[in-house]
Amino acid sequence: MATGTENRQAVFSWLNTFLRDLGFQFSRSGFKGGNNIGNHVVDEATGFWGNPQYSGNKPPRLLLHVDVTGAAAVARLPAELQEIGIGGSNTAQGDKAGLAVRILPLIQTGEGAFRRSDDFEANLIFVFHGPLAAGSSSDAFSFNPETGVLSRSIDRAPHPEVYIFAALLGLRPRTDAFPVEVNGAQRTVTYGEALDAISAALHVRPKDGALGLVPIYDLSDDATAEQLKADIEAAWAAAGPLPEPAANGAEDEAEAVEELDFANIDIPVNPDLLGIDASVYRQINAMLRSGKQHIMLYGPPGTGKTSLARWIASSLPGGQWTLVTGSSDWSSQDIIGGYQPIGGGDVDFVPGILLRSFDQPLIIDEMNRCDIDKVIGPLFTVLSGQQTTLPYRTDLSDKDSHPYVILPRPKAGAAAHEFAPGPAWRLIATINSIDKASLYQMSYALSRRFGWVYVDAPTDLAGFIATYLATLDAAQVAPPAGAVCPLADVWHAINAARVIGPAPIIDAIKAIREIAPGATFFGPADPAMRAAALDAIDMVLLPMLDGIVLQDARNIADAVIAAFAITGTDADRVARRLEGVAI
Repeated sequence: MATGTENRQAVFSWLNTFLRDLGFQFSRSGFKGGNNIGNHVVDEATGFWGNPQYSGNKPPRLLLHVDVTGAAAVARLPAELQEIGIGGSNTAQGDKAGLAVRILPLIQTGEGAFRRSDDFEANLIFVFHGPLAAGSSSDAFSFNPETGVLSRSIDRAPHPEVYIFAALLGLRPRTDAFPVEVNGAQRTVTYGEALDAISAALHVRPKDGALGLVPIYDLSDDATAEQLKADIEAAWAAAGPLPEPAANGAEDEAEAVEELDFANIDIPVNPDLLGIDASVYRQINAMLRSGKQHIMLYGPPGTGKTSLARWIASSLPGGQWTLVTGSSDWSSQDIIGGYQPIGGGDVDFVPGILLRSFDQPLIIDEMNRCDIDKVIGPLFTVLSGQQTTLPYRTDLSDKDSHPYVILPRPKAGAAAHEFAPGPAWRLIATINSIDKASLYQMSYALSRRFGWVYVDAPTDLAGFIATYLATLDAAQVAPPAGAVCPLADVWHAINAARVIGPAPIIDAIKAIREIAPGATFFGPADPAMRAAALDAIDMVLLPMLDGIVLQDARNIADAVIAAFAITGTDADRVARRLEGVAI
C-alpha cells in the first residue's frame, strides 16, 4: 500500500495529465522545498505569520488553528479573520484549471500557545471547469471558509472564481498521534481528529452545488485515492460544455523557474497503467536521481511505453511536455531547426520543435522510425553537457553575425543567438524492440546519452487478465487459484514467438465482451466464447503476427485450438490463417 504522500503525488500527476490533455495546467502553491517555508516565520504566540505584510498575501501555507483545549478539537482561522490568503499561482498563460494548497495546522494548547505541526499537514484542492482568465505571473488567492468563496486578486481587487470540485486531502493514517500538554496534562491529538476539525471549519460551494463542508479524502488509503480521481472526472463531466474563453490581452509568460524542484524526483506508480513491473519505476527513478537526464523506454509493442512516457513527463516538476511521433521523413530541420522561407522573399532560421519547447520535456514516440543520428545529431555535444554551434547565423545578410548556439544548461538572460534549455527540459523516447532490427539504428555515441529502461510484457498473464477484468467490473469475482484461462494460454504461445504487451490483449478482451456479452474468460470456453475469441484473434492478434516463421505460426495455431477446444472447420481456419501471416 502506498503512503498518503505517494498517493498525493500520483493523484497530482494524474490530474496534471488529465488537465493537460484538455489544454490546461494544474498549479501547486507552496510545494517547493518540502517543509521549508523560506523567510516566512510562524509566530507560535499569535498563531499567525510573524510578518503578516510579507506572508499574508501569498503565503506558502494556509494556517489554521486546531484548538484542543476542549473535549473536541475545533479548527478556525487565525485572528478571527473572515477570509485568508491561501497561496499564489502563475495565471499569466490563461491555462490554469486546478489549484492545490498546503494546510499547516497550528495546535492550540491554551491562550496564546500554539504548536506548529508539519506532520499533520493536509492539502486543499480546487478544480475549475476550464482555465482561469489570464492574470499575472504571481496572482494571490484567498478563501472564505464560511461562504466557500475562492477569490483571486486582479488589479488589487478580489475576483471570485467558480470551481466545480473541492476536496480536503488527508495524507496520514487517521490514527497517527501528536502528543501535547494542555493545562499541565498530557493530551493526544490524532490526525483524524485534526482532519475532521479542519473539514468542519471549511465550507465549499462548487458550481451549481449547495454550501457544505469540504469532503475529506484519506489518501493513506489506495482505494480512496482512486475514488478521488473518479469523483474529479465525474464533476468535470457533470459541469457540461466548457465556457467560452474570455478575451484578454495578457502576454504569455513561462512558468517561473523557481517553482520547479528537481531535488527529490520521484515518479510514482501509475495505478491505471496495468502490467508494468515495479522494477521499471525503480529503474526510472534511480536514473533520474543519479543525474541521467534523458530516458529511453524500449520493449515489445503494446506494453504501455507511450503512456508511461507521458506519465513520467507529467510527474516531473513543471508537468508540461510536448509529444511527437518519429517519422522517416524527418530531418534535423524538423527537430532542431534550419533556414526556411518566411515570406516576402526572405529566408531566416526557424527553430524546430525541440528548440520551440526547450523549457519542457520532449517525448519522441517511436524514435527509431526516424534517422536518429541525422535528426538530432547537432544535439550530441549538448547531450554530453557542452555547448554546440549551429551552422546558421542570426543575420543571414551579415556573414559576421553571431551563429546560433545551443547551451547545455539553463542560462538567465540568454542572448538572442543562444538557445538555453529550461530546467525541466529532457528527452523521453520510446522504441519498439520488434521494429528496431528493420528500422533506423541508433549509434552507440547517441545511445549512451540515454538511460535505457526495458518495459516488458507481464510475467503473470492470467493474473493480468483477471486484474484488468476487475477494473471493468468492480463486482467481478476473482477466479479460483489455478483456473484455466484460454486467452492467457494463447498469449503465452504468442509470446514464445513474438512478445506482445497487454494493449492488444485488452483490445481482444473488449472485442470478445462486445461480441459475447457475459463471456467468461476463466474456465473452459463455451460456444459463444469460442466464436467470439476466434473473431477477436482475426481482428486484433493476427495483424500483430505478420512475418513470424512458419513453425511458430503452427505452434500458436495448436495453442489456440487446444485452449478454446476448437474442432472441425474452425480448427482448419485457425491453422490456415496463422500460416497465411507466416514466412
